[in-house]
Amino acid sequence: MTVSNGNNCVRVERRALEAPKNLKQVIDILAEAMMLLCYTERRHIFNLPRAIAHAVLDKGKKTIGSECRERSDCAEVKGRQILKELYELKRLLTRAMLFSTGKRFLAFLFAAGFDKEDVLYRKRTSRILKPAFTVIRDKESECLLVFVRGTRSIKDTLTDALCAPVSFDHNMVSGHAHRGMVAAASWIGKRCIPVLLEALHQYPHFKIKIVGHSLGGGTAALLTYKLREIQQFSSTTCVTFGPAACMTWELAELGKPFITSIVNGSDIVPTLSASSVHDFIAEGRNRDKISSAKAIAKLAVNCCTEVVKKHKHSFLPWSQRENINTLSDNLGEASGSTGTSFEPILSEEQLLIESIDDDEYDSCSDGSDNDDSDDDEDQLLNQMRNLELGKHAKEKDMTEEDSVSEDTTSARRRLYPPGRIMHITSQMSENSNLNDSDAGEKHICLYQTPTQLYGKLRFSRGMILDHPTKKYLKKLQQLINKLEKE
Repeated sequence: MTVSNGNNCVRVERRALEAPKNLKQVIDILAEAMMLLCYTERRHIFNLPRAIAHAVLDKGKKTIGSECRERSDCAEVKGRQILKELYELKRLLTRAMLFSTGKRFLAFLFAAGFDKEDVLYRKRTSRILKPAFTVIRDKESECLLVFVRGTRSIKDTLTDALCAPVSFDHNMVSGHAHRGMVAAASWIGKRCIPVLLEALHQYPHFKIKIVGHSLGGGTAALLTYKLREIQQFSSTTCVTFGPAACMTWELAELGKPFITSIVNGSDIVPTLSASSVHDFIAEGRNRDKISSAKAIAKLAVNCCTEVVKKHKHSFLPWSQRENINTLSDNLGEASGSTGTSFEPILSEEQLLIESIDDDEYDSCSDGSDNDDSDDDEDQLLNQMRNLELGKHAKEKDMTEEDSVSEDTTSARRRLYPPGRIMHITSQMSENSNLNDSDAGEKHICLYQTPTQLYGKLRFSRGMILDHPTKKYLKKLQQLINKLEKE
């Protein structure tokens, strides 16, 4: 990656990543990620906590669940056929949870009905761009299962953070994908392909299925694309739970026949990407510009009003001013005993209009009044000049920020979760902005949703609590219970 800081512009050139082979490559990758973070949206990054808190507490925001009930392209899924699929999804998620654990692996393995010989390959610990994964031979379902573990350590988080989109093509369809997950999928592919080829040689009728959650879900989807390019693996399918936004729209649509993604409630991960964060910051920046413009306009009006109030007589021609002064003196003498004061007959607005329309203003006013007016006019002009300078300085900062991120913005691509997306939503939890209890089973629904729904970052109180695998398993069970009763 090269960064040039000339003419207030930063140009970032991204190259494809590979899993690091030594400590120096690890340091280079981390430095690259930090450099990119420092040069993009650097001035607004500190305003994010306040903006996120506002978005979370906003009661008027639309959730994906509420949009599902309103949109015609969202179809509720139910019936006996989907119930069979839910049984399979629950079984896969349960095994993914068992095989992702680092402790008591053999105990979980035997509990799931597998022998030690069924573990064809296992990478226990993760590294940067090297997520943990396990290859299992499942004789019961006649499948070769590849389970890719989600984010469980700081090293997995660093893989997530390398989120700049890079070019990724599949079956003549060009697109972009999450940089860190592309590298992770390539690294897993190099290790599992020989294992899968050998297993298929012994069991040629077995199918290959890739399963993952979160980071593992995005990596599993990209790995599926890579495997399907090999003739022996062309029928590979994939199931993801709470997958990260990892690929552009064209690639996500291409995966609908062979990738199923399950999204639970308010889970934020499927909408979280570099492009959605950039859009969120840009929206906040636009709101700041509007607020700043309103503040400047309000201050300018206040300054003008103060000058008009203080020197409203000086805006009139000399002849009219003399008459008003005489009338004011007479009225003052008549009302001296009662202490009553009288305002000029003309209103401030009328005075201002007459002063603008009257051509005698410059030639008929006397010297003393003109001196006072000039002083106040100079004061007003100075205030307006300061406002204008502040406005230009703010606009300059905005222009510099836009120019800094101009090239990087053009390189950004909006990322989405992969394949056919099935969204589990509960009306009760959305209305309360809290996680529902088991009593909310009757409110739980499953929708098939369009990919475009996940291009915008979604905030809510349950955005983190809805992401763990345990929560996905609980919701799947609630959905199964409801459909069985129906």
